[in-house]
Amino acid sequence: MPASLDPISRSIMRNQPLRDQLSRMGVSGEALLVLCGPDGSNLALSETTRRYFGPSASKMLGCGWVSAVHPDDQMAAADAWLKAVYDEAAYDLQLSYRRHDGSYHRFAVTGVRYVDADTCQTHWLVVLEPLRPTLPVAGPRGLTLSAGGGGPVRR
Repeated sequence: MPASLDPISRSIMRNQPLRDQLSRMGVSGEALLVLCGPDGSNLALSETTRRYFGPSASKMLGCGWVSAVHPDDQMAAADAWLKAVYDEAAYDLQLSYRRHDGSYHRFAVTGVRYVDADTCQTHWLVVLEPLRPTLPVAGPRGLTLSAGGGGPVRR
């Protein structure tokens, strides 16, 4: 294995169950990836993640990630993360994250728990898949239907 691999790529390469899980999830090339330690703190960011957050990416390490989450989502995100890390609950949410230009974009966020091959400790790979906005589709009698299956909305 090349020594030049970043920590996230190295973790994925060394952990077959993690590779299998990511394959089942169908992780896209646009996904943001964050490697977290046993205590849930952020240890490393993928290059895609660094590009998304820009100069503020380094603030995402440790527990600073919460400040990048939209204020309306911060409490739910932090609470769900603590439950995932300490109570082994699922971490599967939709959250808005602030991009380097100040705009917020919605992501499907999933925490994948795995045992690190080097340390034999539980680690996490958090996958943030960009969500595409649903486009309204004209329906009968002035109803707008969400292409994402959200149901009719009166105009």
